[in-house]
Amino acid sequence: MISTFVVLASLACASLAAPATSSADAPLCDVSSAVIELGSSTLPTPKFTPTFVGLGVGTQNYTCASSGTYTNVGALAELFDISCLYGQPGFDDITSVVSLFWNAAPPAVTPSEIIAFGEEYDLSFVLGEHYFVVNPVTGSGLNPKWDFTSHAFAGNPNAYVVGSKVDDVPAPTGSSDIDWLYLTNLTGSLANEIYRIETKGGQPPASCTPGSNNITVKYTSLYWFTGGAF
Repeated sequence: MISTFVVLASLACASLAAPATSSADAPLCDVSSAVIELGSSTLPTPKFTPTFVGLGVGTQNYTCASSGTYTNVGALAELFDISCLYGQPGFDDITSVVSLFWNAAPPAVTPSEIIAFGEEYDLSFVLGEHYFVVNPVTGSGLNPKWDFTSHAFAGNPNAYVVGSKVDDVPAPTGSSDIDWLYLTNLTGSLANEIYRIETKGGQPPASCTPGSNNITVKYTSLYWFTGGAF
């Protein structure tokens, strides 16, 4: 628990640049006029106004396929509100800086440990969790979910979004970083669009031995949310 606290405190210090507002039902700072920087990528531009920006800290999860390569089977991450950092000098480097802390954390400190710590102490700078669920429309396959029902909008059962991937591009920062994504709403009221950009880490090794254990690979990223009912 102590190591988890130290890591979480380090992540918070690295990611937060302004105090929380008095409202428990709104982002720390207004990002409705923010510009989601997509660089030279071909991801679609937003059709809705930005509402949240979260720093994802977690793992991408993989299984070894019979072909001898890793297949993604989901992710687990905590999302920290960094809306007050937008427009500040540290914003553009936030995923890189926090990645250094996260990769230096002891192996015992997992995304589940960070999430449990946030649940126990109700940390105001936590937006919510990111994980995968069975597709709620088709009943098969996995889709990503962003769930703010326990933190930013505690008790509101509609404060989530299950996304459907529309487009992805290789991370411009290199092959060790997971793809940038553009997703749209499948179910939930949290957002109409979700962007995963400014990724660091998360890619598995190029090959594996079939039958070997599943692995997790640490990553950080920015998650932008647009539209929605909040």
